[in-house]
Amino acid sequence: MRPYPLPASRPAPAAGRHTVGVSGDIVGRPAGAVLIPPQAARFAALTGADPDRLVLNVTGWNKLILMDADRVFLFPRAAAGVEWFERELAVYQSLTGTGLEIVPRLLGRWADPDVYPFPFAAVTRLRGEVPAEPEAFLGQLGRAIARWHELEPPALVGARPPRHHEAAPHRWLRRALSPATSAVAAAEAASRLGRQDRAAAWADLLLRAARHAPVLVHGDIHEDQLLADDGRLTGVLDWETARIDHPFWDFDFGEWGTGIWRRRRRDFGALWSQGWRAYAEVRGLDTDARPLEAAFRLRHALALLAGSADPDVTGTVEEHLAFL
Repeated sequence: MRPYPLPASRPAPAAGRHTVGVSGDIVGRPAGAVLIPPQAARFAALTGADPDRLVLNVTGWNKLILMDADRVFLFPRAAAGVEWFERELAVYQSLTGTGLEIVPRLLGRWADPDVYPFPFAAVTRLRGEVPAEPEAFLGQLGRAIARWHELEPPALVGARPPRHHEAAPHRWLRRALSPATSAVAAAEAASRLGRQDRAAAWADLLLRAARHAPVLVHGDIHEDQLLADDGRLTGVLDWETARIDHPFWDFDFGEWGTGIWRRRRRDFGALWSQGWRAYAEVRGLDTDARPLEAAFRLRHALALLAGSADPDVTGTVEEHLAFL
């Protein structure tokens, strides 16, 4: 659940370059980390790509990536990653023709054991780089999220959240975001956090958050999966965790990389409001971000209380409760 492009601080090597050096340098053809020479020859014949011109990205949890000038080849790392690979391709196919230019398009899919033991695919390579200050693009991101949330949700058979959503704080959050259980979740949070005086207010906020209908969510947006070019958001990558779920999951900065949080913890609520307001204005929804922010902060406070979160990253219980 990492991005397609190389980090901006690591420029792509020149085409065909074979680098030998200290630990961390590439030794030989970069594509050789994915394909041995006979596989690479078959791959070239099948796809028309030149393995000597491909750039390697190994930051993905579930897949390896070889990047050409105008397309990106995706390879599941292991059998366990095929499920997420297939989900990502299904989303790209379903979004074809929607006008969402910030989402890659599926160009081809192959299953050839002479190339790779698992299926692999090619998608369009979007222009731009990971922005150095992604918070500057939250308004644009909010409007982009609104566009795919307004679509008729596609059929994603077997789609599910990633395994870490089985943890207790996420299970509480799912209760909080369901109209049938949001009041119980608010009472539970108030009791566990010793704030019974806030139970009614939290119940009201969580119920307002829970009223949002399920939509197609990316499900793992974080700062390293955004691309920007000349001040414009140009890409939202890595859709392998897409599913039909509550809109919250595309605004959950707890799922992002921690850069924005570390830099902007003290005015994080304002950033959340900026993204949500832009989103809500497009969809004609309540622009008040407090209901979803309450769910976000209570989830973190409960995780901290249980000792399952790092205060250096997540903040403190008192810090989150101060906003509630």
